[in-house]
Amino acid sequence: MTVWHITFKDLLLLARDKRALVLLLVLPLMFISIVGMSTGQLLTRDDDSDRFKIVVIDQDDSETSHNLIAEFRKRPEMLVSTVATSELAGEKIRSGDASLILVIGPQFEELVDEVRISDIFNTKDGVAAKGLAALDLAIETKPNSAGIGRLLEAVLKSQVIGFVAPIAAKRNPVTRAWVRSRDDAGSDDALSEANPIPQIPRQNSVYLWVVPGFTVMFAFFVISIMARSFIIERDQGTLQRLIMAPVNPVSVLLGKTLPFYLTSVLQCSMLFLCGRLMFGMPWGSQPAYLIPVILCTSAAATSSGLLLSTLVHTDQQVSSYGTTLILMLSSISGCFFPREFFPKMMKHISLLTPHAWSLRAFDAILSQPTVEPRLIAACCGMLLLFAAGTFLAGWLRFRSAAYN
Repeated sequence: MTVWHITFKDLLLLARDKRALVLLLVLPLMFISIVGMSTGQLLTRDDDSDRFKIVVIDQDDSETSHNLIAEFRKRPEMLVSTVATSELAGEKIRSGDASLILVIGPQFEELVDEVRISDIFNTKDGVAAKGLAALDLAIETKPNSAGIGRLLEAVLKSQVIGFVAPIAAKRNPVTRAWVRSRDDAGSDDALSEANPIPQIPRQNSVYLWVVPGFTVMFAFFVISIMARSFIIERDQGTLQRLIMAPVNPVSVLLGKTLPFYLTSVLQCSMLFLCGRLMFGMPWGSQPAYLIPVILCTSAAATSSGLLLSTLVHTDQQVSSYGTTLILMLSSISGCFFPREFFPKMMKHISLLTPHAWSLRAFDAILSQPTVEPRLIAACCGMLLLFAAGTFLAGWLRFRSAAYN
């Protein structure tokens, strides 16, 4: 009996195991589809799903305030709506139709008229230092989104200064000529609107972490399937007969691991293919780099499954230990939430998991204009190192007295 005989036998058993096929192939597709629909990326495609939604209360109701709102609406990343009262604005926040409330106070136009060009560049007492309050502007966000609120406030502050600067420059004889040339350029742009340049539609970016994140997480679900397979064969006595047969223990382990490795590679490939079909997800400028990352990710996952298979003894242990391990590693590695938003310490901690190295490689391939071969090689190297370490530990455990 060779490695391929054991592999072929386990492939047949795995193909007949409907629960394993659902867990490895059907369930990941369902999760990605649900997340896609909830974020407006699939079926219920919403072009506004990735835009900051801002609701404005215009208490000034002047030409200047109307022009400011018009400037905000020109920004493709902002979706601006106006309401008359704070109660209506609060309702939009509570219903999720807005992320931020911008209040334009009744003195806005008056304060804008008082701004001079020196106030724009005065970092101690000018508009740049005092912020939006200097122009009778205020923002309100949900209590649990203070960080996002500060970020949006900084963005709006930059937009307001850009709006006020030309108005103040018109009052300065030195900068007045620059404003006129700017207005002339604007009129030329208006003439060109008769023959607009076709715009490339904006691509939704949620899939850039949804598809890789769920792919990596579900790739490691194979460890539970492998552990149950070992337990079943041990209880039926077939595993003991394999050990007693004139077959090298390494050949037995390879034969038991290869079917799940091939299944994991098929699973990852199918998820990326479905991401392409359902989301229109591009595979980066050099999609060939996806192949080694998928192969190394599957190697790390199946080697982990081998180690767990030699540690557990009951199906209850597989359910508790395997599920806990999968969810814990997925949560700290960035499968559920992009790593770039992690605190600095958590970013370092996440690198202790193979998931994080896989996600780094996928991110470099899918979202970067050019792929760095050294980064991909480093990520694949860490995945293979993890795979070798867990395979060796599983082999040593397999030879221990627990399986004799």
